[in-house]
Amino acid sequence: MSSWIVEISAGEFFLDFAWMGALLVLATYLRSKLKLLQEYLIPANLLAGIIGLVVGANLLGWVDLTSERLGTYVYHLLALLFIALSLRAPRRRIGLSSVKFALIFMFVYLTQAIIGLLIAFTLFYTIMPDLFVGIGFLPPLAFGMNPGIAYSIGVNWEQFGFEHGGIVGLTFSAAGFVVAYTVGIALVKRGINKGKAAFIDAGKDLPEDVKRGIVSNPKADSGERITTSSENIESLTFHIGLIGFTFILTYAFVKLMEMGLVAVGAENEISTLWSFHFIFAAIVALFVRKLLDWTQASRVVDDITMTRCSNLFMDFMIVASVAAISLVVVIQYWLPLLLISVAVGVATWAVISFLIKDAFRDFAFERFAAIFGNMTGTLQSALVLLRILDSGMKSPVSYNLVYGSGLALVFGFPLLILINAPVHYFIDVIQGFWIVLFALIAYTLLMAVGWLYLKRSNSG
Repeated sequence: MSSWIVEISAGEFFLDFAWMGALLVLATYLRSKLKLLQEYLIPANLLAGIIGLVVGANLLGWVDLTSERLGTYVYHLLALLFIALSLRAPRRRIGLSSVKFALIFMFVYLTQAIIGLLIAFTLFYTIMPDLFVGIGFLPPLAFGMNPGIAYSIGVNWEQFGFEHGGIVGLTFSAAGFVVAYTVGIALVKRGINKGKAAFIDAGKDLPEDVKRGIVSNPKADSGERITTSSENIESLTFHIGLIGFTFILTYAFVKLMEMGLVAVGAENEISTLWSFHFIFAAIVALFVRKLLDWTQASRVVDDITMTRCSNLFMDFMIVASVAAISLVVVIQYWLPLLLISVAVGVATWAVISFLIKDAFRDFAFERFAAIFGNMTGTLQSALVLLRILDSGMKSPVSYNLVYGSGLALVFGFPLLILINAPVHYFIDVIQGFWIVLFALIAYTLLMAVGWLYLKRSNSG
């Protein structure tokens, strides 16, 4: 629960977000002017985080942006992000393609974890005997999920000997963003030139608005609904208020669970409980949405507004996560960071390439780009790569991406349980991570059986 008890004054809080907002504006301007940024479609949130890292307390020190406070923001923005997404209307049809997406996500998660742990064990038994081998379990959280989850688990492990675990998690996430926006863009352009794109002719350049990141002729979005009377309350204000109300319910729910753990003598699990607060945030938000639907009050909730709120939280979370990286920590862990990031990046590309060819005949390249972006960066990275290939979102890939991500979280829940098993249930943490490694391999084989069954049923 360390991220709940960090002492931050009101002035520091508002100045931190003011600086992050200013950095986002500066990054947006730079993207609109610099050809290099346009060439790789570097998003403003990632660029703002890099600038914040340079001018912040960890490097030049021109701006008082500290790792401790920024890490805390990442932790809480993650819960707000999950709440905003979960308060949207549930979708009734998922479809076989989305199930395939979820299974591919799971294969990538498992591959990233297995490779990460194997490299960590190799370093531990050779040249880095003091290495916390759990570092190898961070890639599926940092590459495959998002910075908030990687930070939350890394911080939780600090009490078990993983020095600067939270910052290491954020550093892995930054490495994932680099892969998504350099390797990902390069792969997409190469595919376009080879005629693999369904909606773009080979050799055709990207629209200028996409490159610059600013729309030349903005048009009104008729899809968004204003659900409240402005003389009473601004619709956006109401939606943010509903997110805040759900956040309070989440805090109360987790506190009750903490009291239950104390009552049964399981105090050791409290830190793990709070590290997974984003999952409880999603569960509570789904309950609130069900309650709104049951009382027919959900008409005041607009899905597009909620999506934009989630994008807002995502933008600030990425800025904070990149700006929080410490050069001292990077130097301390440079070898495992480099080896694991490169190996995981290559393995992610290989696994997705193989499974996409095995699973899809239509929009295969669009699906590859979206999954690769999601499994190295975030959902936003996936949409950036997808919009290059399908700017009008005419293919079903964006829907597969969203629904597949939700299903993958369900399928991947055993992984989240396994993550903390070595530090809680084994006297020898190294032995615990070895057992987890074999469990991951067994789970991969189980997923492979499910994949073959799905293929056979589909062909039948």
